[in-house]
Amino acid sequence: MVTSNLFKYFPQSISEIIEEYLKRSDENIYITLEEIRLRINKPLILKFNKKEKIFEYTVKLEDVTETLRLICENSIYSYQNQICNGFITVKGGHRVRNYWQCSSRRK
Repeated sequence: MVTSNLFKYFPQSISEIIEEYLKRSDENIYITLEEIRLRINKPLILKFNKKEKIFEYTVKLEDVTETLRLICENSIYSYQNQICNGFITVKGGHRVRNYWQCSSRRK
């Protein structure tokens, strides 16, 4: 499955939910997957080109923190510029969009 390499960027609990849903769905549904939405204290959402799946799972702060750690390969500092630009590009050319604000220190 093409999206299996994306699972490594999510905590195990979220990866299992997404993977199980995709396995139970139409075999080509992963091709139309456009967005995996993680928002703290909101439900996990998968957006496809013509529909979205809202899960009962509520995303926790720890899920978002762990996802960021995994995306940045344990080196958030080295991804600082990308984070402040609003997205991080991961292997495979996938973009991870973020909506948090960044501040920079002036010396």
